[in-house]
Amino acid sequence: MFAIDTNLLVYAHNTDSKFHKQAAAFVSQVTNEHDQKGQHKICLPTQVLSEFVHVITWQRVEKPLSITEAVRVVRDYRDMGIPIIHQRETQIQTLLELLDSSTTRKKVFDTVLAATLKDNGISGLYTVNVDDFKTFDFLEAINPLQPLSNQADLSNTDSESDEM
Repeated sequence: MFAIDTNLLVYAHNTDSKFHKQAAAFVSQVTNEHDQKGQHKICLPTQVLSEFVHVITWQRVEKPLSITEAVRVVRDYRDMGIPIIHQRETQIQTLLELLDSSTTRKKVFDTVLAATLKDNGISGLYTVNVDDFKTFDFLEAINPLQPLSNQADLSNTDSESDEM
């Protein structure tokens, strides 16, 4: 199973982003895909949903949503039956183990997300910031917009990447 990162949700719901169409199409596709048992193939971590509300309502975003609109988006994902994963009791231990190999504070929130994914048995992450997750050998990070855009351009437009 794959999780979706904050940046893809923000691009998908920020209609003025130059990546909106590609991200919206991708998110629509994966949120409607199911396996042979009828289960969703993706999940959404609570951290991602919280960051989404924070970032998409931020005035620095090209076309921010209101809090009410952002909450509606999160509720819509929940109501679709997409699995929402949470931190587990083992979170702090997993986080500390992953941070042992970290050399910069900039990766702390990415590491928290990686710990949540690891503790929940999630092996993949759809993200624009693939490089931020390369050090986690248990996690396959894929940029679904890569074939449509230049990775460097995507990363550089992510001025709030420390927030996401």
